[in-house]
Amino acid sequence: MSDRDRPRRRDAGPGRPNRPTRGTGSAGRPDEPALPVDVAASDLDTDVRRDLLTLDKANAENVARHLVMVTRLLDEDPPLALEHARAARRRAGRVGLVRETMGIAAYNAGEWQEALSELRAARRITGNTALLPLIADAERGLGRPARAVEIARSEDGRALTGDEATEMRIVESGARIDLGEPGKAVVTLQSEDLSPGRSGTGPARLYYAYASALHAAGRTDESITWFMNAASADVDDVTDAELRLVELSSDDADDDSVPAGDAALPGEDLVDEPLGVAVHENPADGRPSDGVRTTPVDATTPDGPDGPAGRDSAADDTAARVAVAPEPAHRAPAESGRARDAATPVASDNTSLAARYDALLLDLDGTVFAGQRALPGARETLETVETARYFVTNNASRRPSEVVAHLVELGFAATEDQVVTSAQSAARLLSEHLEPGSRALVIGTDGLAQEVREVGIGVTRSADDRPAAVIQGHSPDTGWAQLSEAALAINAGALWIACNTDATLPSERGKLVGNGSMVAAVAHATGQQPLVAGKPAAPLMADAIARSRASRPLVVGDRLDTDIEGGHSVGVDSVLVLTGVSSVTDLLVAPPEQRPTYVISDLTGLYHDADTVRAGDHDGWRVEFDGPTATVSRVGSATPQSLIPALASAVWSAIDEGALDPADLSITGSDTEVRGVLESVGVGRMR
Repeated sequence: MSDRDRPRRRDAGPGRPNRPTRGTGSAGRPDEPALPVDVAASDLDTDVRRDLLTLDKANAENVARHLVMVTRLLDEDPPLALEHARAARRRAGRVGLVRETMGIAAYNAGEWQEALSELRAARRITGNTALLPLIADAERGLGRPARAVEIARSEDGRALTGDEATEMRIVESGARIDLGEPGKAVVTLQSEDLSPGRSGTGPARLYYAYASALHAAGRTDESITWFMNAASADVDDVTDAELRLVELSSDDADDDSVPAGDAALPGEDLVDEPLGVAVHENPADGRPSDGVRTTPVDATTPDGPDGPAGRDSAADDTAARVAVAPEPAHRAPAESGRARDAATPVASDNTSLAARYDALLLDLDGTVFAGQRALPGARETLETVETARYFVTNNASRRPSEVVAHLVELGFAATEDQVVTSAQSAARLLSEHLEPGSRALVIGTDGLAQEVREVGIGVTRSADDRPAAVIQGHSPDTGWAQLSEAALAINAGALWIACNTDATLPSERGKLVGNGSMVAAVAHATGQQPLVAGKPAAPLMADAIARSRASRPLVVGDRLDTDIEGGHSVGVDSVLVLTGVSSVTDLLVAPPEQRPTYVISDLTGLYHDADTVRAGDHDGWRVEFDGPTATVSRVGSATPQSLIPALASAVWSAIDEGALDPADLSITGSDTEVRGVLESVGVGRMR
C-alpha cells in the first residue's frame, strides 16, 4: 500500500507509536508538539544547522529539535511530523530550509494545498529547482494535472538533470494519465534509462511508472513484463509491483472464465473503468494512487543513534525521492513527436483535419487576421467548423474584451471565455512567484496592468517604488523611458516576466517591432533573461488547454518559433498556416521542435482530409536528392495540398540523417507544372 493509500488517522491506534504529550508554546504562539528529552539540536547535520544561524540561540535550538522530529516521524507518523514542521515554521518562517521541510512534511501527509504553498515559498527563498517535481505532484494531488504538465514542460522543468529530471518525468507521466492521455505518458518515460536488470529504489519506481503507463494504454502484456522488472528491482519494497502482478493475473483468469453468454459485444465494456487502467482510490482524498510508496526526502539529518544514517539535507536532494504520481498514458514507441496519438478516435464518416480534434487553439495575428482585415477563408471556416474554437494570442496589449470586440468588428463570432492571452498567463505566473500585495512594475498597456491587479499584485510604473517584479508586454507606447525603468528594477533584483518574446508583430503593412525585440533590448542592458509566459513557453498553451478542457487539442498558427514550438512544449499536434510570418522556406529548414504535424495554405485547409496535409510521405509525390538539390516529381494522382507536407518530410529526413546541410538546400521540379506549383509557394528557385 502506498503512503497515499494510508488513511490519515489523527488518533493513536494499534501498532502506532505513542505520541508525546503536547507542550505549551511561548506567549502568542500556538501550542507545539512536545519535544522528547533525548532530541538535541546537535542531532541535526552541521550544514543544516548553519541555515539557522540567523535566529537567536534559544529559538534556533528549538527549531533544530523540531526538524529532527520531522525526520524521525516522517514515515511512521506523517500527521505528527507535520505538526513539528508547522512549529518550526512558526518560529522561523523566513528560513528557506524550514519552509522546504514544512512543504515536504505536508506533502508526505497528503496536505496538498499546504505543501504547494510551502514548497513554492521555499523555492522563492532558496532558488532550489529540485523542488519542482514535488510542486508538480502537489498540483496533481489538488486535481490539477494540467498544471503539473505545465510545470514539467516549463523552461525550469526541462532544465532539470539526473535524478531530478527522472522524478519530473515520472510526475508528468502520471499527470498525463490523469488527463486521459496514456500514449503521452508512455512517450514521456521513454527518454529515461529503461534498461532492465537494474535494482534499487530509483529503477524500481521508474519501471513501475512505465508499467503503469503501458497498462493505462491498454498494452497489458508489456505492462506485466515491466511490473515484473519493477518487482525484481524493488529491494526496498517501495512499490506494490507484486500486488499489481497478482491483480493482473486475476484479471486474466477472470477474462478467461467469462461465460459465453456474458461476453461483451463489440463496442461494449464489461466494466466501467477505462480500458486497461487499474485505479486504486486513496481513502483519504479520493485521489487515484499509483501503488508506489512515497519517499519524500528527509529535510533534516540526525546524526544520533536514533536517526536514519546517511541522509543529506533537503536542499541537496529534495527531488531525489519524489512520489510517483498516479498512473501514466500512450503513444507507440515508434511514433515521432509530430505523429498523431494512435489512441485518438477518428470519425469514420468525417476525416477532415478539424473533425479529428475536440478543440482548435487558434493564434490570431497572421492566422485569423492581419491587423484590420480578416485573412482569406478565415471567416467562412470559423463560422461553419463544428470543433470548439479558442483564440490563443501572444499579444498582451489587449484584454479579452478588446480582443472579442476586434474579432466581432472583423465579422467573427467570439466570447471572452474563448480568448486566452499571454497577459493572463503572465499575471498568473507572477502571482505564483510573489506574495499577495506585492508590487510589480508594468511595462505594457493598461490592460496588462489590470490583469496584474486581478491576481492580487499591486501595480507601479516606476522603479523608484522598488517593485518585486517586472512584467513586460507589448504596447505601441513603450519607449526608452519605460524600458529604462524596467532595466533599473531588474538590476535592483526584481523578478522579470515577459508576456512573450515575438520579435515581430504581423500587420497589413508588414512586420512591425514585437515585444520580443523590446525584451531583447532590456536583456542586453541588464544581462538577464526573463521568465516567459507566452508561446513557445508552456504557460500560455497549458492555460489554453485547461480552458478548453480538451483531450485532443490542435494548435493552429502561422509561426514556427511560437505557435508550433508551443505545441511541442505541451505535447500536442499542430498545424502551420501559411498566411503569416513563417514561409515554406522556413518550414523546410525548421529544427525538430518547430516542425508541425500538418501544413495548410490558409484556414480553409481545416476542411481538407487530415491525411492529405500531414507532414509525411505521400503516394502522389516523390522527392529525390542529388547532393543538396531536391527534385520533386508527381507520380500518379497527387493532390496539390500534399506537395508541401511531402517535401517538408523528405527534407527533414535528409537533414536529420546528416545527408543535407540546410544552408545548401535547393528545390526544383521535374516538369513545368511542378515547378510552377513550387514557385507559387516561394521555393521554386530556392538556392
